[in-house]
Amino acid sequence: MNMPRLRRLAASLALLATLGACTAPGSQNPLPGQSAAPTAGGRTATASPTPTPPRILTLEDLAPGLQKAPAAFSNPAPAVAEPGPALAVSLAAEASTKRFDQGSLGLSFEATELADDRWDPAKSYLDELVGALDRPSLRFGGNSVDRRLWWTSTDEPAPEWAEVTLTPADFTRLSTFVTKTGASVTLVVDLGHNDPARAADMVFHARRSLGDRLIAVSVGNEPNGFALASQPQYRMREDGYSPAQFVAEARPYVEAIHAKAPEVGIVGPGTFDAPWWRAFADAGFPHTQALSQHWYPLWSCDGSAEPKASPTVANITSPWLHERATFIIGMGLQTARRYDLPLWMEETGPTSCAGTNDSSRTHAQALWTADFTLHAAALGVERLNHHSMIDACRGGAPMSPVCDTGSLGSRSPVLNGQSNYLALLQLARLREGVLRPVRVSGAEGVYGYAIEDDKGLDLVLVNLNDPAAVGASALEFAVPEGLTPTHGSVLWADTLDVRNGTSLLPWSKLDAVPATVNAGSVLAVKFQRA
Repeated sequence: MNMPRLRRLAASLALLATLGACTAPGSQNPLPGQSAAPTAGGRTATASPTPTPPRILTLEDLAPGLQKAPAAFSNPAPAVAEPGPALAVSLAAEASTKRFDQGSLGLSFEATELADDRWDPAKSYLDELVGALDRPSLRFGGNSVDRRLWWTSTDEPAPEWAEVTLTPADFTRLSTFVTKTGASVTLVVDLGHNDPARAADMVFHARRSLGDRLIAVSVGNEPNGFALASQPQYRMREDGYSPAQFVAEARPYVEAIHAKAPEVGIVGPGTFDAPWWRAFADAGFPHTQALSQHWYPLWSCDGSAEPKASPTVANITSPWLHERATFIIGMGLQTARRYDLPLWMEETGPTSCAGTNDSSRTHAQALWTADFTLHAAALGVERLNHHSMIDACRGGAPMSPVCDTGSLGSRSPVLNGQSNYLALLQLARLREGVLRPVRVSGAEGVYGYAIEDDKGLDLVLVNLNDPAAVGASALEFAVPEGLTPTHGSVLWADTLDVRNGTSLLPWSKLDAVPATVNAGSVLAVKFQRA
């Protein structure tokens, strides 16, 4: 074996050792920290440029818990012998116009992360993880865009408040990334500093680099949070900042953007409050593509305001939370339909509480990710992005589907998919098509979804019950005439609270519908039409 080959192999083994150390099941994680410290003048002090990785690692290396497909599908043995209640599952007869499509799942990142050179496919494995999600949606925004991000296309010095500077080169790099992964992009521009001309210049360069893959732009991130007394750390306006004031500030932005990039779509308002949705829709901005909603269901961090909405394993898998999603998303859909607009969930995640909590990185979080993504699509959400970051797995990214295997404050070319990434990966391998209603009876906490096209149907059953408390449930499903089961896939773990202990068996051949559904699992069955 020649020396270059030996050096590549040694580098790969070292990276794999790091990968294993950073994703050990059961590991506890401190509170998130900053991955880069701002220096005087608003520039960002970052680690040295990311080294180019050897292209040796596989998706199974990058997503711990992803299994190799066996010759034949087999449900994992349940951890508890006592069976759960028997399940009767059937397809509803009524027609549906809801769809599961490209864009039904994706990732949201802080806009400041666009400065990270790991968006270059030659610099990291991030493209492998994103590309495996099959043409996902990507959204760049978050709290940083209105508070810490400076854009310049002319090398102007950054102001003191800025921590990260973006330039046209960052969009050139992103263009290579989205071309390779097939992703589409939405972008948020800085409303916080009220500079329409600068925002328009940013959109112009983004559009020039990304072309049609830039599908829409939003003016500001969560402007309803610009003056909340409960969140003084995010204050950007005086008390009383209103939806009408937001629209008045956003209008010059839209005009400036369309003067430089006339074809760019507008989406908004990116808020969690209905009056702001209505104000945005009433504004009638040209080329409005969608109404956008944000929602983090577990918001009561210490449980005092609403015990059911505190970030615990029991709450994240509760039927109450599933029904709460029906109500909250329904509010957004009702507003969107009133204005004949689609609804996009541009930023979501299980909890808005900072730092690691009882639900972080757990199998319960993976189950919620699968159920919420499919539930939102079944209700009518057309685009959904789970908020993410490419910070350290230990100490920096407690609910992000992807994370950096290096230490906090440094950069590694190797990134991991966490437990909730495995849930997205399983869903990404489903067909695109119409979501048919599914009826499930026999047990609480089990939800069914079916996606149909002219070639067949994929049935998905999400069982949120605790696999440490109850075993598998017998499954009764009358296969519709003309359909034959061909493949199965299952996401599972032995307990809900295990951290990064989720496993995913990808599509594997089968010739009959599985006889059981394990508690704490996502079972998918593919049917082919005769």
